[in-house]
Amino acid sequence: MLTGSYRKRLDADLTRWVGEGLLNADSASAIRRSVASEGGFRLPALLGLFGGLLIASSVAAFVAANWEAIPRLVKLALILLSVVTALGVAGRLESKGSPSGADAAATCGVLIVAAGIALIGQMYHLPADWPAGALLVALGALSVALLLRSNGALVVTFVALCAWSGGRWQESQGALHVAFFLLYLPALWLALSRSNRLVHHLAVLALGLWLALVPGDWISGRFDYGLLAYALAVSATYVALGGWALDRGGPALLTCCLPWGLVGLLLVLDVELIRILDARESRAGTAIWLNYAAYTIALLVIAGFAALSREKRFAWPLAVALIFGLLVPPVFWSGAVVGLSGKVIVASLVLSAAIALVVAGVTGGVRRLTLAGSGMFGLAILILLWQTIGTLLDQSLFFLVAGVVLLGLAGGARRLFARLSRPAAEVA
Repeated sequence: MLTGSYRKRLDADLTRWVGEGLLNADSASAIRRSVASEGGFRLPALLGLFGGLLIASSVAAFVAANWEAIPRLVKLALILLSVVTALGVAGRLESKGSPSGADAAATCGVLIVAAGIALIGQMYHLPADWPAGALLVALGALSVALLLRSNGALVVTFVALCAWSGGRWQESQGALHVAFFLLYLPALWLALSRSNRLVHHLAVLALGLWLALVPGDWISGRFDYGLLAYALAVSATYVALGGWALDRGGPALLTCCLPWGLVGLLLVLDVELIRILDARESRAGTAIWLNYAAYTIALLVIAGFAALSREKRFAWPLAVALIFGLLVPPVFWSGAVVGLSGKVIVASLVLSAAIALVVAGVTGGVRRLTLAGSGMFGLAILILLWQTIGTLLDQSLFFLVAGVVLLGLAGGARRLFARLSRPAAEVA
């Protein structure tokens, strides 16, 4: 949905472009009409959704008050009638050209199915297998999302899939749950054809959750620092995929990989910086096959992104930032981790990765990259002030050298940008 600030800025730009003769008044008016028709604040649909939820809550409260007195068959009939009614209303609204209302009704139907599964299990004292219930909800929601093109049902599908996979993972004490993809892939295929950003983000997060469960039951067992290297590789892969989608105009869903990958990158790198400055925590984790597989995939994706990118000034700094980040865990597996050199190397890599992210964000016009790089840089400085590198004199020298290098880079970048902004005839 387009925000009010964007509309105001666009209107001001259109007025300025018309005044400068870059655009005629008719084209500007056409652009304004097109923007006004996109997204928009659908107040009637929202009020209808809230009204429907209130009515559904009223019915639910009435049924709950008389639940014990209602015979089982009547309970089943009420559940089925509610589902059929909600889906019937959704189909009717869709045929009348009200997709928002249809989506809301279909989503209510899916939620009634989820509640109905729980109530049926309670009525007939079925075995307590909540992951199986989550699977049934996912199947029903996926069917509704396919048949009625409901984004809300697709949202419920991804949530139910995560619950199902997480439950099976917990029951098996960390065994790999490959069956997750039997429903995730069809749901992902549907999500790729939708324009709803919540659906896109949940599709990316659902896969991220499954990847977080791959190393096994690390929640109940002892945490191994090798997991940080794995998380860093997954985050770097997400960032590279999101950067590729932005640069090449790829699927809109893949662009949601970028912010979540940046969150993981920022958190892991700052945790790694805290660890190497702490004598008790500056030790390597266990390198298993998963680390090598994740690193191989990450490096291949980053290399492909850098090689196939259209805007090299955006892609190459981003690729450099990711490479700098991936170099941090190998320092922990080397003997340098216990000495001053290891601390300096990790601090330099984290700060360099942050600066490279800022460069990629500025040259590519991607604000989230600039914010992530600035945030990473600021947190790294706070961490370094909190836990010193060696002595205070060593830390002072480190900051001095880093500041001089940055000032030199700033001067070189200013001259380079000034040269690039000159007209071609003047440069010749």
